[in-house]
Amino acid sequence: MGGVQGRLQDCERHGSSVSHDSDVSLSTAYGTEFSSSPPFSRRFNRSRCSITSSEDTTDDKPLRGCRPMPLQPLNRVPPHREGPPPPTPPFQPHPHGLAPPPPPPPGFGVSASNQRQTTPNRPQTPNHDLGYHTLISRSGQSQWNNDMKSGSFSTLSNTTSISRHSPARQMPSIPPSSVDSSDTEGFMTTNSSPYKGKKWGRGSGFDRLPDDVVLKIFSNMSSTQLCNMARVNRRFYALAWEPQLWTRINLSGEQLNADKALKTLTRILGRASPPFCPTIEKVALNGCSRLTDRGLHVLARRCPELKHLEIKGSALVTNSGIFELVSKCLNLVHLDVTGCSQITCIDGAPSHSNLPSTSRGLGLHSDPSHYPRPQLFLQIQYLDLTDCLGLQDAGLLVVVRNCTQLQCLYLRRCVHITDAGIKNVVSYCQGLREFSVSDCLQITDRGLFELAKLGPSLRYLSIAKCDQVTDAGLKHIARHCYKLRYLNMRGCETVTDSSVEALARSCSRLRALDIGKCDITDAGLRHLAENCPNLKKLSVKSCELVSDTGVQAIAYYCRGLQQLNIQDCIISIDGYRTVKKFCKRCIIEHTNPGFY
Repeated sequence: MGGVQGRLQDCERHGSSVSHDSDVSLSTAYGTEFSSSPPFSRRFNRSRCSITSSEDTTDDKPLRGCRPMPLQPLNRVPPHREGPPPPTPPFQPHPHGLAPPPPPPPGFGVSASNQRQTTPNRPQTPNHDLGYHTLISRSGQSQWNNDMKSGSFSTLSNTTSISRHSPARQMPSIPPSSVDSSDTEGFMTTNSSPYKGKKWGRGSGFDRLPDDVVLKIFSNMSSTQLCNMARVNRRFYALAWEPQLWTRINLSGEQLNADKALKTLTRILGRASPPFCPTIEKVALNGCSRLTDRGLHVLARRCPELKHLEIKGSALVTNSGIFELVSKCLNLVHLDVTGCSQITCIDGAPSHSNLPSTSRGLGLHSDPSHYPRPQLFLQIQYLDLTDCLGLQDAGLLVVVRNCTQLQCLYLRRCVHITDAGIKNVVSYCQGLREFSVSDCLQITDRGLFELAKLGPSLRYLSIAKCDQVTDAGLKHIARHCYKLRYLNMRGCETVTDSSVEALARSCSRLRALDIGKCDITDAGLRHLAENCPNLKKLSVKSCELVSDTGVQAIAYYCRGLQQLNIQDCIISIDGYRTVKKFCKRCIIEHTNPGFY
């Protein structure tokens, strides 16, 4: 013990200091084992005792019976820990694919016994005691460059303490210059993510995308897909319910409980501004046969900014649900109720199902004008009442009286509509641009005379299969509605070449014409070709009097033709080749197997 005390006194005279634990002294920690023996060397190395000198100590002799210790500052000495040393974990590649650390520069000594780095004695500052995460950030990169220029290096105290207290894997010290910027941003984004719970794989590139990019991807998904994405993890749950993704709701399926689905969606989306969902502007519930008036009531209460609604094939919806919707959603401009057979008008009158049996027995339900109703001033511009089989002239009168801003009205297969209903439409909807009464068998020339009062504002007209329409009504339309772009008179078998000639001379801006099953010949097609060179679509299906002459005239004058239907016509291969020669982009529909 005398030799040891003498050695310590020599160190104090040369400016050295002794560092050890505050609760265990040097004499009591080692006792009589402070002598030269092989076991003592290992125990002395784990004693956390080191000697630090401000001068060069390379010529000093080591203590007897132990190996020399690397010199370290006092504030670097960790607390004493008894027991066998933890195993040193083997080096493993970085989980983010970073390059291995560079070799240590000169002066960065490593002891073979404990693998500790020797650091020059310099003042401690916050910038010189950085963790691994700062080495791959921009601030860490500038600090690394400053250390390289000054020739000084610092020891990662965080890493050292982890290796002493637990066998966890140490993160290698890597200069920022050897780290890819993309990997750096991904590593930092993954570790700083505020979302917890399920996560993608550690190497997943999708998890590195910022929220703005993920929202852009989610914006292309349907409502059902967004609901499924919300079940993946907490991050997707928060992003999938962003209000900006829910400007529209699109649901379909016969087995879908549309009422419950609408209630749940609007409740979740209305958390930001309960109970309203101001971002929802479009709702499409096509094929939802289980949709009832309760679902429409939910939309009416919670979606005041609704502008577009489609409920095709919802046979359980009645007038009550429609009235509740249009009276609350004042910005509604597009309404499609195709296939809703119980809808007879758009007002506040009770539906047929809510009437007492005595009233139904008297037949009062057949005329909605018998019931008191408020006057509505709706902004609806597009209304599709196709296949509303219960719609009659009286109900149509209520519709057009409340929807005076209509521009598009479709009454396909509303078999109870007559010429009187068309007269009411023209009286209230002066700005009508598109009108369809296809398959309305009670429409005659008198109805066309009324439609002619719309004048040049009418651009689209469909009277397909109105077999009571003749040349007189069509000539009147051609004379007054000279800005027609689309005309469908398929199945009007009494229409002849005189009507086509009048249309060709008056409506030179015609783009699409369907004269299938009409009494048309090659002469009518020639007049059409010479006066309507901008024709894009033409159908002469089942026109038995049309031959190659008429088709060739169309192909020669109408070079921009895009679609031609010659099914069930007597057209040879010469006529087919002529169309292909002059109309390069034309799609020909035919039934001749020799054309293939």
